Amino acid sequence: MAQASRASDFLPSLPQLLVRILDTVQDDQADLHTLSAIILQDTGATARIIAVANSSFYYRGKRFDALDRAVLNLGTDVVRTLVMTLAMKQLFGQFNTQDRRFLKRVWRTALVTANLSQVLAVLTGYPRPEEAYLSGLFVDIGRLARLSDDESRYGPMLEQAADDQALLRAERAVYGTDHCHLAASLMEEWGLSPFIVDAVRYHLEPALAVQDAHHLVKLVNLGYAMGRPGPVGDDALAAADTLFGFNEGLTEELRGRVREDVARMARSLQVDIDADGEWDQNARLALSQRLEDLNRLSQLQGELAQTGDLLRRRLTVQRVLFLTFGVERSLLFLADDDAPFLRAWVDEDPDPAFILPLEAGRSLVVDAVLEDRAVQFTGEGFDALPVADRQIVAICGAGPLWIQPLRGESGPLGALVLGVDAPQLAQMQERSAFVGAMGREIARALSAEAAVTQTQAPDQERLERRIREMVHEAGNPLSIIQNYLAMLRIKLGDEHEAQLELGVIREEIERVGRILLRMREAPQTEEETSLSLHREVRQITDIFAASVCSARNITLEVDLAEHDPPLAQSPDHLRQILTNLLKNAAEALDEGGKLRVVTRDPVSLNGRRYTELSVEDNGPGLPQEVMDRLFSPVTSTKGAGHSGLGLSIVKRLVDEMDAIILCSSGSAGTRFQVLLPRGAGAPSG
Repeated sequence: MAQASRASDFLPSLPQLLVRILDTVQDDQADLHTLSAIILQDTGATARIIAVANSSFYYRGKRFDALDRAVLNLGTDVVRTLVMTLAMKQLFGQFNTQDRRFLKRVWRTALVTANLSQVLAVLTGYPRPEEAYLSGLFVDIGRLARLSDDESRYGPMLEQAADDQALLRAERAVYGTDHCHLAASLMEEWGLSPFIVDAVRYHLEPALAVQDAHHLVKLVNLGYAMGRPGPVGDDALAAADTLFGFNEGLTEELRGRVREDVARMARSLQVDIDADGEWDQNARLALSQRLEDLNRLSQLQGELAQTGDLLRRRLTVQRVLFLTFGVERSLLFLADDDAPFLRAWVDEDPDPAFILPLEAGRSLVVDAVLEDRAVQFTGEGFDALPVADRQIVAICGAGPLWIQPLRGESGPLGALVLGVDAPQLAQMQERSAFVGAMGREIARALSAEAAVTQTQAPDQERLERRIREMVHEAGNPLSIIQNYLAMLRIKLGDEHEAQLELGVIREEIERVGRILLRMREAPQTEEETSLSLHREVRQITDIFAASVCSARNITLEVDLAEHDPPLAQSPDHLRQILTNLLKNAAEALDEGGKLRVVTRDPVSLNGRRYTELSVEDNGPGLPQEVMDRLFSPVTSTKGAGHSGLGLSIVKRLVDEMDAIILCSSGSAGTRFQVLLPRGAGAPSG
């Protein structure tokens, strides 16, 4: 499924919707339901997220056919990274120069079909209306894929086709298949249910051909027929009667209501739904600005993590504010640990210039902190302000103020006061989600500093807190690397010979991120998942064959059992075990050596049945002192840069999987055998 997730990369999205999604991800008041509802307005973003959720990296044994569950499984950080990647492809990729005349038309058709299919599902008693919506949203994925892949031929084909059936005939003549079957094949690769796939595959079939098909197929077939532009055609009215017995009046009413809903949605996004022209350039500029904001936020995260004293933190924040909004004057108010006050310093003076009691009505700054909301002072009523507030306004440039509260898990931490002019204030109002996210990062840095200085905390507690901080800090450069890696892949193009290596880098960065998350989180009992052993083995060995083995002329043989037994295990655990064993073995071999990976099923030990995974090499064997402490952390014999932790990590992961690991070594080489408990449903052999 890893390839399937990448198959969704090329589907374009409306920039207005990508802006809305990124703003929602940054809004700490928005829940996952709100985020999912916005994503479901866009075909490309929905397809990408479901494909990734069903990929081997995130698959947890149960297929995701609903977007809200996919978003919940991935989490907001992964969703933000996915949408950022889509946005970068939108701005820097091939759709930057392609003809975009058809994209709004496709978007409108998808939304009308999705909403009509969902309404029809409710009316006819289909138990899962969300499946009808998702199927309707995907009806034109095949057109988007063709347009992205072969715009020079497919664009004119779309323009010249008199109707859908004419387009299908033209597609089959040129490509050998049509966009309906192309969409279905993509959706199958993304792991969607067969009935959702069939609903898209057969949405252009005549009503008589689908009258006995699955309920979902009929819903989407009629939803598409009713949603076509222009008046309701005789074929749509006949389909409504044939499939569900709807009369003309009901069909017209449902169609009119849904089309008005979609038009209202388009107006809220400032999309001219009736024009086939290119999307608004302002939307592309807004999307570019959101990406710049997120990169600024990553920069702020990294710099705050490296600056220890308060003065340097203030200067870092002020520099980012200037680069982002042009704000030249600002004050950072901090809550006092020992008393209910807010304190602020000006320039490099060690003594606070302001000490404000945390009492409602004493200051605009205090009110913003106590009410935990951003406050904007436009300049009106200046003379009625307390003198302290008038002084703050003067220090910050004698213009409007933006006051952003800073809050930690344990309560108020302070406030950021920005001196702005009227245009800057309007800009910040438009980008309030980013300002809020920046405030949360500053608060997180201040909270981390306070936690480290609490010397009364037990050593173990301080260590665990420091680990969490380091994991968070490490995530920032990983996120930046991912973003720039995505831009590099876009610039090189899909056919460049380096794409395979870049894909390997991306996959390994994602795995590093998951390893770091395991450090931060308390151990949890994972739900058992059905793991394909052979798929995981092939993926890891392909990576090693193309990288380490190829560079050192090492032969890597793979011998898999006849059956691919399902294993109730963690895919991440298995990948890390196999990666560590292969890495150790490769490093022990001279150039021209030989590695062998073998699976056998079933094998028996003490009356219990297992599946065997073994890694063998023809190296010189392990020294006796290493064999004596095989799975304990040792001083590595590989030289600088090696920790000697690899096999101890393998042993821990094996134990967590309730598996067994054996090792035999001699002058003819070394062999590690991992015996994995067999999952339910494995063939008896």
